[in-house]
Amino acid sequence: MKITDIKTYFVEAVRRNWIFLEVETDSGITGIGEVTFEMFDKAMGGAIEDFKRLLIGENPLEIERLWEMLVRRKFWRGDTLITSALSGIEIALWDIKGKEFGAPIYSLLGGPCRNSIPTYGNYWFLGKGRENYPKTVDDYVIKAEEAVSKGWKALKWSPFGSAAYNINPKQEEIIVTCVKMVREAVGDKVDLLLDAHGRFNLPTAIRIAQRLEPYHPFFLEELIPPENVDAMLELKKSTKVPLAGGERLVTRHQFREVLNKFALDYIQPDVIHCGGIYETKKIAAMAETYYIPVIPHNPCGPVATAAAIHLAASIPNFVMLEYIDVPERSDVLIEPLKLINGSFEIPDKPGLGVELNKSVFSKYPYKDREWDHYAKIRDIVI
Repeated sequence: MKITDIKTYFVEAVRRNWIFLEVETDSGITGIGEVTFEMFDKAMGGAIEDFKRLLIGENPLEIERLWEMLVRRKFWRGDTLITSALSGIEIALWDIKGKEFGAPIYSLLGGPCRNSIPTYGNYWFLGKGRENYPKTVDDYVIKAEEAVSKGWKALKWSPFGSAAYNINPKQEEIIVTCVKMVREAVGDKVDLLLDAHGRFNLPTAIRIAQRLEPYHPFFLEELIPPENVDAMLELKKSTKVPLAGGERLVTRHQFREVLNKFALDYIQPDVIHCGGIYETKKIAAMAETYYIPVIPHNPCGPVATAAAIHLAASIPNFVMLEYIDVPERSDVLIEPLKLINGSFEIPDKPGLGVELNKSVFSKYPYKDREWDHYAKIRDIVI
């Protein structure tokens, strides 16, 4: 079997563009992957073309050899763009391998450790059109109650508004009040996960973490930027709230220092950014030796979710998977993923177990997008 072509598809997906790819072979088997790389979409298309030159004519079943070859032949390392392109291709190769041998990917990775994949919800707070942020703390309370009524048992959001670096007393009170009121509304049986997108300096992060302790967040995610592991460790020492991070780390090499220093309580590798399915499994195996659990980062499209489901099924130290439901784009798969009471059942079809419905892609043309993590549109009032 030989690789004959790699094709890339851009699909607008409400707040981002999903980027899918297909690896075609001379046997007629096609593998699919996802390379969504928010806000650098055009660069990703070019990166795939750069990898494609090396892959035409190669045997797609030799995944480990091809991964290593692509890393070494391209020379430059540790770059999120490059590693994300590599990840999407690797996922498509696993899809091909599963189809060739008639087995789900998790079966090729040692078999399932569980039969269902629990998730936590993100974007549950967005209003009509999934573009409108809540305006008040009460709005978040109402949206949280609605989400729990739909079966979500864990909710993630960013109550930090447009605050960045430092924070003023008014912003601080809004943050604390929002978390307090959502906790009171949903009770203690629903997990609350708070994501700061790496926005604060260290003393501000320490103060915020300590003020949120009474409301028992399941974790605080990226209160500070990800580059300084010693700063992460200082933050961890300062608070009782568990810390999570790792979505912006790539390959096992960047996770090594975080694990060696016990700088995080939960690691969040992203299967379409950190190196693909097998590399994420290696990262999880490293984490297991430190007794660190894995909560994969997964805010992108349905092919990324399918890949993460296979990864989650195959590792012992998995906890739960991030998931953003985008019902407006459920038709991009021939058979949409099905979430039941906050969990996915593991698939039994060969490969990833999902297929792209390319006939609808033209309905969702590419749009330029930019993040609004620190924009005023995120500000709320009490």
